[in-house]
Amino acid sequence: MVWGLLPWFSLMIAGLVASVALLFWGHRSGQFADQERARYLPLRDEDLLQPLKRKGAMVHEVYVLAGLMAALAIVCAAALGVALFR
Repeated sequence: MVWGLLPWFSLMIAGLVASVALLFWGHRSGQFADQERARYLPLRDEDLLQPLKRKGAMVHEVYVLAGLMAALAIVCAAALGVALFR
């Protein structure tokens, strides 16, 4: 009985680890720094897309996030496979 729940617990743990990692990444990269500006962003009628200043760092972040998404997709597929074929 416990072995049948193992894939689901591993999926929950992988989701928790990914969430905490993304939270720390957002805090470290300053995503939560300007809350006053973020409050009014939906009300603005401006083009908010600005050119990136740090292209080298952004490429690294994209690869890390793509790797996390691939790892989570593998864990989801494994949990689904175990659930369907047991």
